[in-house]
Amino acid sequence: MAELRQFAENVWIVQGPNVRDMGIMFTTRLSIVKLADGSLWVDSPVPVPSDTLEGITRLGPVRYLVAATPRHVWRLAKWHDLFPEAELWACKSSPFTLRKGNLACAGTLTDRPPRGWAGDLDQMAFKGNPLIEEVIFLHKRSGTVILDDLIQNHPPVKGKLLRNALFKLEGVVSPHGGVPLDIRLSFLRRDLARRSLAKLLSWDFDKLIIAHGACIEGGAKPFVERAFRWLL
Repeated sequence: MAELRQFAENVWIVQGPNVRDMGIMFTTRLSIVKLADGSLWVDSPVPVPSDTLEGITRLGPVRYLVAATPRHVWRLAKWHDLFPEAELWACKSSPFTLRKGNLACAGTLTDRPPRGWAGDLDQMAFKGNPLIEEVIFLHKRSGTVILDDLIQNHPPVKGKLLRNALFKLEGVVSPHGGVPLDIRLSFLRRDLARRSLAKLLSWDFDKLIIAHGACIEGGAKPFVERAFRWLL
C-alpha cells in the first residue's frame, strides 16, 4: 500500500497508514514534487517503510517538508529527524493545529510561494474559515492541484456500514466527494471563501491529489466545482 507511485510528470504520491481522527478511520497520503533544481518538496509526510523511503531518496534530496493544513502539522517532526537539513513550512496556526514537539519552521505558508519552489508551484491560502485555513498548491508543469483536508473523496468500504453512513452524511463519498460538512459549517466568511474559490478555479489544472480518499487523474476542475456547489 505504501509504494511510491508516479502521479504526473515530476509528481509522486505514497499512500500512508490509516489513522483515526475523531473516532473515524481515514486513509492518508503524501505528495512529492521534484523541483527544477532536482530537490524534493514533500507535502503531508506520512510514515513509510524503509524500501519506500529509499525510493524517495533516489529521486533527489529532500529539501522542503510541508504541512498545508492544521491537522497535519504534527507529521513534520519525524520526517525532520530523517532529513534534518530540510526546511519545514507549515500553515497558519489555528485551534485545530495538531503539533508534537517544537518545530523550527522556516516560515508560514501564505498566498505567496517561497523563492525555493516558486518556479514550480503556485499556492494560495483558502480563506474564510478561522479553524482551517488550508494552503493549496498547483504544480504548474503537470497541471496538478495538491490539497489535504479541504476536499475528501472516500470510496465506500464493504462491511463498514457506520463508516460509509458517516461519510455519506459528511458529503464526501466517492465518486463525487466534496468538502466535509463540519468544514463547510465552519466557514464564517463565505465572501472570502468565494474569492479563494475563484482564484483556485482560475488555475489551469486537470489533476487533483488529495490526502484522504481517491485522487482525480483527469477532469479535476469540474470535480472541484461540484465539491464547492454549496458555496456558490
